[in-house]
Amino acid sequence: MDLAEFVLAISEFQNWNHTEKIRFFAWFLHSKRGKDRFVAADIRKCYEQLSLTEPANFHAFFKSLEGKKPKQLLRDGRGYYLEFSIRKSLDEKHGQRTITIQVTQMLAELPSKVPEVSEREFLQEALICYKHKAFRAAIVMTWNLAYDHLLSYILQHKLSDFNTQWPRSFARRHAQARVAVMGAREDFGELKESEVIAICKSAAIISADVYKVMDEKLDKRNSAAHPSVLHIGQIQAEGVIDDLVNNVVLKIHL
Repeated sequence: MDLAEFVLAISEFQNWNHTEKIRFFAWFLHSKRGKDRFVAADIRKCYEQLSLTEPANFHAFFKSLEGKKPKQLLRDGRGYYLEFSIRKSLDEKHGQRTITIQVTQMLAELPSKVPEVSEREFLQEALICYKHKAFRAAIVMTWNLAYDHLLSYILQHKLSDFNTQWPRSFARRHAQARVAVMGAREDFGELKESEVIAICKSAAIISADVYKVMDEKLDKRNSAAHPSVLHIGQIQAEGVIDDLVNNVVLKIHL
Protein backbone atom coordinates (compact mmCIF):
# COMPACT_ATOMS: atom_id res chain seq x y z
CA MET A 1 0.00 0.00 0.00
CA ASP A 2 1.30 3.43 -0.93
CA LEU A 3 2.34 5.51 2.08
CA ALA A 4 1.38 8.83 0.45
CA GLU A 5 -2.17 7.60 -0.21
CA PHE A 6 -2.48 6.37 3.36
CA VAL A 7 -1.28 9.65 4.85
CA LEU A 8 -3.64 11.63 2.60
CA ALA A 9 -6.56 10.18 4.57
CA ILE A 10 -5.18 11.41 7.92
CA SER A 11 -6.16 15.06 8.17
CA GLU A 12 -4.17 15.65 11.39
CA PHE A 13 -0.92 14.20 10.04
CA GLN A 14 0.54 17.58 9.04
CA ASN A 15 0.31 18.73 12.67
CA TRP A 16 2.16 15.75 14.13
CA ASN A 17 5.62 16.16 15.66
CA HIS A 18 8.53 13.86 14.80
CA THR A 19 7.79 11.47 17.64
CA GLU A 20 4.23 10.95 16.43
CA LYS A 21 5.35 10.55 12.82
CA ILE A 22 8.09 8.05 13.68
CA ARG A 23 5.65 6.02 15.76
CA PHE A 24 3.16 6.03 12.88
CA PHE A 25 5.82 5.11 10.30
CA ALA A 26 6.92 2.23 12.54
CA TRP A 27 3.32 1.00 12.67
CA PHE A 28 2.97 1.38 8.90
CA LEU A 29 6.13 -0.68 8.34
CA HIS A 30 4.83 -3.39 10.66
CA SER A 31 1.22 -3.50 9.46
CA LYS A 32 1.34 -2.52 5.79
CA ARG A 33 4.84 -3.51 4.72
CA GLY A 34 5.07 -6.73 6.74
CA LYS A 35 8.29 -5.80 8.57
CA ASP A 36 8.62 -7.30 12.03
CA ARG A 37 11.70 -5.14 12.69
CA PHE A 38 12.91 -1.81 11.29
CA VAL A 39 16.00 0.39 11.44
CA ALA A 40 16.61 4.11 11.07
CA ALA A 41 17.05 3.78 7.30
CA ASP A 42 13.49 2.41 6.98
CA ILE A 43 12.04 5.43 8.82
CA ARG A 44 14.22 7.80 6.80
CA LYS A 45 12.81 6.31 3.61
CA CYS A 46 9.27 7.11 4.83
CA TYR A 47 10.26 10.75 5.28
CA GLU A 48 11.82 10.78 1.81
CA GLN A 49 8.72 9.26 0.17
CA LEU A 50 6.59 12.07 1.60
CA SER A 51 9.19 14.80 0.91
CA LEU A 52 9.29 15.67 4.61
CA THR A 53 12.13 17.33 6.48
CA GLU A 54 13.59 14.60 8.64
CA PRO A 55 14.97 14.99 12.17
CA ALA A 56 18.72 15.44 12.57
CA ASN A 57 19.05 12.28 14.67
CA PHE A 58 16.56 9.42 14.40
CA HIS A 59 18.25 7.47 17.16
CA ALA A 60 17.53 10.23 19.68
CA PHE A 61 13.81 9.81 18.99
CA PHE A 62 14.13 6.02 19.14
CA LYS A 63 15.83 6.33 22.52
CA SER A 64 13.06 8.63 23.74
CA LEU A 65 10.37 6.10 22.76
CA GLU A 66 12.39 3.31 24.38
CA GLY A 67 12.70 5.33 27.56
CA LYS A 68 9.00 6.07 28.03
CA LYS A 69 7.17 4.33 30.85
CA PRO A 70 5.67 2.06 29.74
CA LYS A 71 8.02 1.61 26.78
CA GLN A 72 6.62 2.40 23.34
CA LEU A 73 9.54 1.02 21.35
CA LEU A 74 11.51 -2.16 21.91
CA ARG A 75 14.77 -3.42 20.42
CA ASP A 76 16.63 -6.66 19.89
CA GLY A 77 19.50 -7.87 17.73
CA ARG A 78 17.42 -7.56 14.54
CA GLY A 79 16.24 -4.00 15.03
CA TYR A 80 13.37 -1.96 16.53
CA TYR A 81 9.70 -2.87 16.95
CA LEU A 82 6.67 -1.27 18.53
CA GLU A 83 5.47 -2.40 21.94
CA PHE A 84 2.29 -4.50 21.68
CA SER A 85 -0.20 -2.06 23.26
CA ILE A 86 1.07 0.83 21.10
CA ARG A 87 0.77 -1.23 17.95
CA LYS A 88 -2.70 -2.40 18.97
CA SER A 89 -3.91 1.17 19.57
CA LEU A 90 -2.59 2.25 16.16
CA ASP A 91 -4.21 -0.80 14.56
CA GLU A 92 -7.55 0.29 15.99
CA LYS A 93 -7.09 3.85 14.80
CA HIS A 94 -5.65 3.28 11.32
CA GLY A 95 -5.65 -0.39 10.48
CA GLN A 96 -9.12 -0.91 9.03
CA ARG A 97 -9.53 2.33 7.15
CA THR A 98 -8.66 1.26 3.61
CA ILE A 99 -12.07 2.61 2.53
CA THR A 100 -11.04 5.99 3.99
CA ILE A 101 -8.05 6.11 1.67
CA GLN A 102 -10.17 5.08 -1.31
CA VAL A 103 -12.89 7.65 -0.63
CA THR A 104 -10.43 10.50 -0.03
CA GLN A 105 -8.48 9.70 -3.19
CA MET A 106 -11.68 9.25 -5.19
CA LEU A 107 -12.98 12.68 -4.16
CA ALA A 108 -9.61 14.27 -4.86
CA GLU A 109 -9.45 12.80 -8.38
CA LEU A 110 -13.09 13.38 -9.29
CA PRO A 111 -12.85 17.04 -10.48
CA SER A 112 -11.15 15.93 -13.69
CA LYS A 113 -14.09 13.62 -14.40
CA VAL A 114 -16.99 16.05 -13.82
CA PRO A 115 -17.20 18.87 -16.38
CA GLU A 116 -19.98 20.89 -14.76
CA VAL A 117 -18.89 23.89 -12.68
CA SER A 118 -21.74 23.41 -10.20
CA GLU A 119 -20.73 19.79 -9.68
CA ARG A 120 -17.14 20.75 -8.96
CA GLU A 121 -18.38 23.19 -6.31
CA PHE A 122 -20.49 20.50 -4.63
CA LEU A 123 -17.51 18.15 -4.83
CA GLN A 124 -15.14 20.65 -3.25
CA GLU A 125 -17.53 21.24 -0.37
CA ALA A 126 -18.07 17.49 0.10
CA LEU A 127 -14.31 16.95 0.33
CA ILE A 128 -13.88 19.79 2.84
CA CYS A 129 -16.68 18.39 5.01
CA TYR A 130 -15.30 14.85 4.83
CA LYS A 131 -11.72 15.87 5.65
CA HIS A 132 -12.93 17.85 8.66
CA LYS A 133 -15.09 14.95 9.88
CA ALA A 134 -18.37 16.80 9.30
CA PHE A 135 -19.90 13.54 8.12
CA ARG A 136 -23.57 14.62 8.04
CA ALA A 137 -22.64 17.58 5.85
CA ALA A 138 -20.44 15.35 3.64
CA ILE A 139 -23.43 13.09 2.97
CA VAL A 140 -25.64 16.06 2.11
CA MET A 141 -23.07 17.58 -0.25
CA THR A 142 -22.37 14.26 -1.97
CA TRP A 143 -26.09 13.77 -2.55
CA ASN A 144 -26.23 17.29 -4.04
CA LEU A 145 -23.35 16.33 -6.33
CA ALA A 146 -25.07 13.14 -7.53
CA TYR A 147 -28.48 14.77 -7.94
CA ASP A 148 -27.01 17.73 -9.83
CA HIS A 149 -25.19 15.27 -12.07
CA LEU A 150 -28.49 13.52 -12.83
CA LEU A 151 -30.17 16.82 -13.70
CA SER A 152 -27.31 17.71 -16.04
CA TYR A 153 -27.72 14.37 -17.77
CA ILE A 154 -31.48 14.87 -18.18
CA LEU A 155 -31.09 18.39 -19.55
CA GLN A 156 -28.36 17.39 -21.99
CA HIS A 157 -29.64 14.03 -23.20
CA LYS A 158 -33.06 12.97 -21.90
CA LEU A 159 -35.26 16.05 -21.54
CA SER A 160 -37.89 14.87 -24.02
CA ASP A 161 -38.10 11.47 -22.33
CA PHE A 162 -38.48 13.11 -18.93
CA ASN A 163 -41.20 15.53 -20.07
CA THR A 164 -43.13 12.70 -21.72
CA GLN A 165 -43.04 10.54 -18.61
CA TRP A 166 -43.79 13.23 -16.03
CA PRO A 167 -47.58 13.49 -16.59
CA ARG A 168 -47.79 9.71 -16.79
CA SER A 169 -46.10 9.19 -13.44
CA PHE A 170 -47.65 12.13 -11.56
CA ALA A 171 -50.74 13.30 -13.42
CA ARG A 172 -52.22 15.39 -10.61
CA ARG A 173 -48.89 16.94 -9.76
CA HIS A 174 -48.34 17.80 -13.41
CA ALA A 175 -51.80 19.35 -13.79
CA GLN A 176 -51.17 21.68 -10.83
CA ALA A 177 -47.58 22.60 -11.72
CA ARG A 178 -46.55 26.13 -12.58
CA VAL A 179 -44.16 24.72 -15.17
CA ALA A 180 -45.69 22.04 -17.37
CA VAL A 181 -42.56 21.33 -19.42
CA MET A 182 -39.08 21.17 -17.94
CA GLY A 183 -36.58 23.29 -19.82
CA ALA A 184 -34.05 24.51 -17.26
CA ARG A 185 -32.47 23.27 -14.06
CA GLU A 186 -34.60 25.48 -11.83
CA ASP A 187 -37.79 24.00 -13.32
CA PHE A 188 -37.10 20.75 -11.50
CA GLY A 189 -37.93 22.56 -8.27
CA GLU A 190 -41.57 21.79 -9.17
CA LEU A 191 -40.93 18.21 -8.12
CA LYS A 192 -39.57 16.46 -5.07
CA GLU A 193 -36.21 14.79 -5.58
CA SER A 194 -37.86 11.42 -4.95
CA GLU A 195 -40.34 12.17 -7.75
CA VAL A 196 -37.58 13.15 -10.17
CA ILE A 197 -35.70 9.89 -9.70
CA ALA A 198 -38.96 7.90 -9.89
CA ILE A 199 -39.77 9.54 -13.25
CA CYS A 200 -36.24 8.81 -14.44
CA LYS A 201 -36.65 5.15 -13.57
CA SER A 202 -40.04 4.88 -15.32
CA ALA A 203 -38.68 6.65 -18.42
CA ALA A 204 -35.62 4.35 -18.46
CA ILE A 205 -33.37 7.39 -18.06
CA ILE A 206 -31.63 5.53 -15.26
CA SER A 207 -31.47 1.81 -14.62
CA ALA A 208 -33.26 0.06 -11.80
CA ASP A 209 -29.90 -0.38 -10.04
CA VAL A 210 -29.07 3.33 -10.20
CA TYR A 211 -32.58 4.16 -9.00
CA LYS A 212 -32.17 1.80 -6.05
CA VAL A 213 -28.90 3.47 -5.06
CA MET A 214 -30.34 6.98 -5.33
CA ASP A 215 -33.58 6.12 -3.53
CA GLU A 216 -31.70 4.54 -0.64
CA LYS A 217 -29.14 7.34 -0.42
CA LEU A 218 -31.87 9.99 -0.54
CA ASP A 219 -33.25 8.46 2.65
CA LYS A 220 -29.79 8.64 4.21
CA ARG A 221 -29.42 12.25 3.05
CA ASN A 222 -32.73 13.09 4.72
CA SER A 223 -31.59 11.42 7.94
CA ALA A 224 -28.32 13.33 7.84
CA ALA A 225 -29.94 16.68 7.02
CA HIS A 226 -32.61 16.67 9.72
CA PRO A 227 -32.15 16.73 13.51
CA SER A 228 -32.30 13.21 14.92
CA VAL A 229 -30.73 10.95 17.53
CA LEU A 230 -29.42 8.73 14.75
CA HIS A 231 -25.63 8.55 14.88
CA ILE A 232 -23.96 9.24 11.55
CA GLY A 233 -20.24 8.67 11.63
CA GLN A 234 -17.35 8.11 9.28
CA ILE A 235 -18.30 4.58 8.27
CA GLN A 236 -21.83 5.61 7.26
CA ALA A 237 -20.53 8.64 5.35
CA GLU A 238 -17.95 6.60 3.48
CA GLY A 239 -20.58 4.09 2.38
CA VAL A 240 -22.85 6.83 1.02
CA ILE A 241 -20.02 8.67 -0.75
CA ASP A 242 -18.57 5.52 -2.29
CA ASP A 243 -21.96 4.35 -3.58
CA LEU A 244 -23.12 7.70 -4.99
CA VAL A 245 -19.84 8.51 -6.72
CA ASN A 246 -19.13 5.07 -8.19
CA ASN A 247 -22.69 4.00 -8.99
CA VAL A 248 -24.27 7.31 -9.98
CA VAL A 249 -21.79 10.04 -10.88
CA LEU A 250 -19.36 7.76 -12.70
CA LYS A 251 -22.06 5.53 -14.18
CA ILE A 252 -24.13 8.31 -15.77
CA HIS A 253 -22.00 9.75 -18.55
CA LEU A 254 -22.65 13.33 -19.62
